[in-house]
Amino acid sequence: MEQFHLTLDYYGALNLHKALLEAKFHLSPDNELVSGSPLIARIYIQIRDFLLKSEESEAWKAWFQLKNRPDYRERAILRMRNCKRWNKAAFDEKSVIAAAYLSPFLYNEAERNAVILEADGEPYRQHQTGDPG
Repeated sequence: MEQFHLTLDYYGALNLHKALLEAKFHLSPDNELVSGSPLIARIYIQIRDFLLKSEESEAWKAWFQLKNRPDYRERAILRMRNCKRWNKAAFDEKSVIAAAYLSPFLYNEAERNAVILEADGEPYRQHQTGDPG
């Protein structure tokens, strides 16, 4: 099988970042599978890493922190809830699924676990039962 190699400068990577951001986190996607695709996640992580090495690296490091992007965090959770494999998956598999949906963002294990619980509906159930958590 032939390989395809793409060479981008900073502005090419920036535009690919914008296109992938739109494709992965659109509230009404044409193709639901794009958001959680491991292939798209790997490509997007390469773009993120390229941007993190640019002259604007400090700004990008802050931008890619999941805790700084609650809008995209919530969109990823919505997509995870629609994932056909989500409800049947064990926690370890949910971690892998979540990583694909959360790419290209940077987060720690506690943040990822909180996303998984939220995708499972935990905060919603706590709120409904009146349990303060």
